Formats: sequence, C-alpha cells, structure tokens
Amino acid sequence: MKLGLGIDTGGTYTDAAIYDFETMQVLAAAKALTTKENLAEGIIQSLSGLPRDRFADIQLVSLSTTLATNACVENKGARGKLVLIGYDLQILTELRSKYGLPEISEMIVIPGGHGQQGQVLSLPDWDRMEKLVRQADQSTDAYGVVEYWGIRNPEFEQEAKRLIRQWTGKPVVCAHELSGEINTLRRASTTLLNAGLIKLIDELLDAIKEGMARMGISAPIMIVRGDGTLMSESFARERPVETLLSGPAASVVGGMELTGSRDALILDIGGTTSDLALVRNGLTVLAEEGVDVGAWRTGTKAIKIRTIGLGGDSIITFDQNDTLLIGPRKATPLSWLAQRYPEVKQELRRIRDDNRWHSLSLGEFYYLVSMPDPHTELTHEEMSILETLKDGPKCPEELAELTQTSIFLLRTENLEHLGIIAKGALTPSDLMHINGDYQSWDRESAQLGAEIMANRLNMTVDELICTVYEKIIHMLYDLIVEFLLTRHMKKVNHTLSPDARELMNMAFENPYDDIRIQASTPLPVVGIGAPAHIFLHQVAAMLGTNALLTAHSGVANAVGAITGSIVGEETVLIKPRYDSTGITGYGCHGTYAYMETDDYDEAVKWARETAAKYAESQAQAMGASNITVEVNESSNLYNDSDIQLLMETVITARAVGNQAIFSMDM
Repeated sequence: MKLGLGIDTGGTYTDAAIYDFETMQVLAAAKALTTKENLAEGIIQSLSGLPRDRFADIQLVSLSTTLATNACVENKGARGKLVLIGYDLQILTELRSKYGLPEISEMIVIPGGHGQQGQVLSLPDWDRMEKLVRQADQSTDAYGVVEYWGIRNPEFEQEAKRLIRQWTGKPVVCAHELSGEINTLRRASTTLLNAGLIKLIDELLDAIKEGMARMGISAPIMIVRGDGTLMSESFARERPVETLLSGPAASVVGGMELTGSRDALILDIGGTTSDLALVRNGLTVLAEEGVDVGAWRTGTKAIKIRTIGLGGDSIITFDQNDTLLIGPRKATPLSWLAQRYPEVKQELRRIRDDNRWHSLSLGEFYYLVSMPDPHTELTHEEMSILETLKDGPKCPEELAELTQTSIFLLRTENLEHLGIIAKGALTPSDLMHINGDYQSWDRESAQLGAEIMANRLNMTVDELICTVYEKIIHMLYDLIVEFLLTRHMKKVNHTLSPDARELMNMAFENPYDDIRIQASTPLPVVGIGAPAHIFLHQVAAMLGTNALLTAHSGVANAVGAITGSIVGEETVLIKPRYDSTGITGYGCHGTYAYMETDDYDEAVKWARETAAKYAESQAQAMGASNITVEVNESSNLYNDSDIQLLMETVITARAVGNQAIFSMDM
C-alpha cells in the first residue's frame, strides 16, 4: 500500500488527509485550528485526528504553507542582504520602494556586468564586494545576488555566489535561479525576499520534522509551489520564495483531483478568505508578471487568483446605518471561544438578557493569545489591556472599565496586528451552527450571539441568518463575475467601472419586469472548503452553471498537497545580432549557460539540448522520478511589406515527473 499524507496550513485551519495512491482515494481527513505562533503545533493537532495505525504506511508527506505569504503581508523575515551588480543608482533611488526594496544604504551595489546581448561590459569589482560583504556579515543571515543583465548571461552571478559562500559560509541564491523576469527590479525583489525567507522555512521544516517524529511518521517531505507543482524539502530550503501562494495552489490541484475537472473555476471558501482561480485544459492559469504580495513585487510564477476577505470566520457587524457587514476582518467564532472559555457563554447570556441598545456591537470579546516578545514596544495602555486579559476573555465594556478608559477609546489594533490578542465575535460559522450546517463547537453560544445581533438590528434570528447567507452568495457571485470580466480587459490592474458594477447588481437581483440581465459561464464551479456546500449551488445556479462538490471538498487543499506533480522548466532564447549586412551571429541565453555561434542550426541544437538538460535536472532536484521531457520551439518574426526579420527564437523544455514514491519497490 502506497500512502501519502497531505497537509495544508491555511489562515484559519490546518487540514490533513491520508491518500492512497493505488486506489486514488482519501482514506481519512482531519482539521485543526492553525496556530500562527507555531505552525507545527497546529499540524500536530490535525494529525492527531487521523488514525495512527496508518502512520507507519505513510511513505510521503507533502505540505502547503502560508509562511511565505504571511511573511510578505506582515513584512517579516530573516536578515537578508541584497548584492546588486551593474545597477543604476538613480533608477534604484526612484523606484526601489515600489518593489519592496530597502534603502540603497542597506544594499551592496557594485559596478560591472554584461550588456543586453550577454556580452561582457566590464568585470565586477570583486575586491569592493568582498569588503562590503564582510562589513555586513554580522547582521546578515542569507544573501541574494542580482546582476542587471544576469538573465542574459549568469556567469557573474554564479561567481559572486561562489565567492560569498567562500567568505561567509552562509546561504546565497542568485536571481537567475529564481526568475526569468526581464524586469530587473522584480528580480531583485524576488531575490531579497527569498534570502529573508530561508531561515524561516528552515525553522518551519525542522519543527515539522520534529512533530512527525513525535507522531511516528518517517517519510520524505515535499512542498507545494505557488504554481501547484511540488518540490523537495532541500529545494524548498534553498528557494522558499517558490512557496508564495502555496495554499491556494494546493486547493486548485485538489479540486481538479477530486472532481476530474480540466476546465473549471476553483472557489476555495476558507476561514479567512475566499480565493478564486481558473483551470483551462488541466493547467492552472498563472499570473503573467509574477506574484504581488504585500509590498513585494516579485517575478515568482504562481497561480492567478482573486481573493476577498470573506470566510467562515469573517466578522459580522453593522455600520452607522445599521446595515449588516461581513468581513473583511476575521474573528474567532463565539461558538469556539465559549467552548474554550465557558465564562463567555455566561456573559453572552447576560448581554442578551440586558438587551441594552448601543451604537457598537456588544456581543464581542477580546482574549489573550500569547505574551509579547520581551523586545516588543508597547504603550502603557496596551500593557494594561494585556494584564487585564490574563484573567480571561473580556467584552469591550468590561475591558474598558477595567483599564479605566472609554469603550470608544480602546486601542487594540496594534495588539491584534501583532497576534498578541484576538477578537471573538459573531461569524458565519456561528450561524452555520444554528442552522445545523456545521457542528463542531458550542451551538448555544452561537445562538446567544445571534440573538444579541438580531435584537440590536430589530430583526429575528431567522431574518439575520437569511440576510447574512444572501449577502455571502452575492459576494461570491460578484467575485466570480468580476474575475471573469477583468481577465479579458487589456489594461493591467483594470477595475470595473461604477456602471459595470451596477449591471452586475442588476444581473444578481433582476429588479425589473421589462428587461433581463444575466451573467453566465459555461465553466463549472468547483467548491473547496467546509462552507462550500452551503452556498455554492445557489451561486452556480445564478451563473447558469453547475457546482461540483465531493465528500472531501472540505480538505481538497490537503489532497492537492499530496497529489501534485513535479515540473521542471527551462527556457533558452536565441537572439540574432544584426549589422548593416544582416545577421552576424547568435547569442544563446539560458538560465545557467550562455553560448555564441555564427550558425543558426548549431544555436537551435545547443538550445534544445541545454533546455532539456536543465529542465530534467531541475525536476530531479525537486524530487521527481519517471521524468518525461517535452521541448517546444517558436520564433518571433518582424514582418513589414518587403522585409522579414528574426527577432528571437524561444526554446522551452518542460520536464514532468512523479513523486519518488511511485518508483519505490513495494
């Protein structure tokens, strides 16, 4: 029996699934809350919900992780140092902040480099680089090397990597190993981010391996990349930036695996967000320019997704006009909080019975998640809040009273942002408990929270639930329609006009009897996540299509983590050189190699062999076996009445393989 274990660490839940590769079936699945302060703890809790008698048969573990994405959003990471070769200081000064790059004084910039054709313009000043590297080494955990035209000839990046490793013994990664993006600032952003993530991914993987050992699981680890393919543990340790959007990518792969869909919309309704992606011909549609997360503008390949702050744990509140709002912030469900802290239910009952009108929502609580790091700078008021919450969760009124301030002046935002405290409030998950759609925690507390909200808004609990469910369906409908519309617009980052949004609303509500407006799609909508079965059939019906759900849709992301394939890719460009007489030669630009020749056939032969060689070696480095390599060739031509010019020939090799488990003798 060949068993694999898939693990997905989402923003709210950590899912685990045991998968039988021979029968292609999920044998067992489990969920646990994600522990952001220690991801390994949440993973161990999810594993505890699986049958332990299966653990000895697990031969492969695959993980999708939010670590890199969260580090970008929260601007966290280890101490990475960027070494730039041949960059223009004025361009850096003007544009660096747009790509998440630091002040120039915090980077090492040296002269030298290649030209656009890969020719040597001047040798880098290696002595200056050594001096600056040694000065920075005490405050640096890892290095990233980028040459301005390193994508045309990587030899100087490779030499810089060799020297820095020789001088420091620390991790060094070059830009050409991470991205073929021609935008040199995107490549720099990608490389610096990667350097900052190396220590973090090392700590995560070490903790996971320790947790696996405690659970009696001994198997190699694979990691999901941002495009949904897999890479080995060693590959991930060197290139952690490849895990950007790892979680959503795993969801897409899992959705395809469970439903057999090759053309579909994949909608993952999680605890924190809802993520939408597109699959055509069995392949995920990728972001063309690379991933933008937080302040970082990277050249890393990943799936193209659209995300909204809507999930099972989105906070339900109201505005000054008493209009119901859902998200985008999340909260801990009252049903979970009261189960962990029984005094919360008692306080909810008191608030319900008092039935006192207030401009703010009263059925909420703050509670302590973890004590801050000793070096964290906090205000006197924040320290007072922490001391008060040591005794257990407090509603805003009680917390304000105990800290001697007004409920309107409570400043909890920074403590919430740092993950030191969290808010418990009414969420869709609570309403699902009341309706019987989801039953894991304390239903009575969910009912009390809903009664408090309904009384405040002068409606019944049934009306409250109906309104929230309808709003969720509307938000998911808008997400899909906007995603499909904007992907066909020519302008980058173009958003819908107010008129287009009004038409979307008319298509959803159809308020008129003399005209019908409908947005529809031939693509089925594959639902992922525990709440998907509650809302997706109605959303799909409004779009004139079908919703596809399976028994294991709730853990599809964990299934995707273990069932993805391994893909290595390499592109070699053949660039002709012209003078007044015509073509004088060809430059062949690969990720790891460069060659010049006067003969086009020789250039094509070298490019095809080189692309195939490096695509296959990359797949092997990521842990693949049974590799097949496909090489494609295309030429870009300039045509103008009497003249035709070759601009470039593109040779692309794609090496696809299985996880090593498939080559094991059983």
